[in-house]
Amino acid sequence: MTNGDLINQASAWLRDVSYPGYTFQVREGHGGVFLQATYWEADVSTGSPSGDRLELQSTRKWLLSPHMTKSEIVQTAFKCVLTSAEHRVREWFRYLDTPIFGPHFDVDDLAGLRQRGGRT
Repeated sequence: MTNGDLINQASAWLRDVSYPGYTFQVREGHGGVFLQATYWEADVSTGSPSGDRLELQSTRKWLLSPHMTKSEIVQTAFKCVLTSAEHRVREWFRYLDTPIFGPHFDVDDLAGLRQRGGRT
């Protein structure tokens, strides 16, 4: 199956998938074919969750194999939504007005915190 065939087949299967506010796309790039969703939400760095300034947001890219079945493609879209939801919760959840569980922390900084005696 060519990349073009995979894009066409996966896109056809995803036409039957929906989640409120999300749009799914299948594209070629980054060395393969991937699924990605977009949705509108305030940017965590520039807006508020009340939606005073909505911006187009994108999920991570989910690499697709030309050997994936319809069920695997649909389940990948589901995982995309679940992971995106967790990401959004981590961005907007606050303790002392700080996103302490944010998804954008550098792994080396986290390791350094633990190595300096950060409590568990």
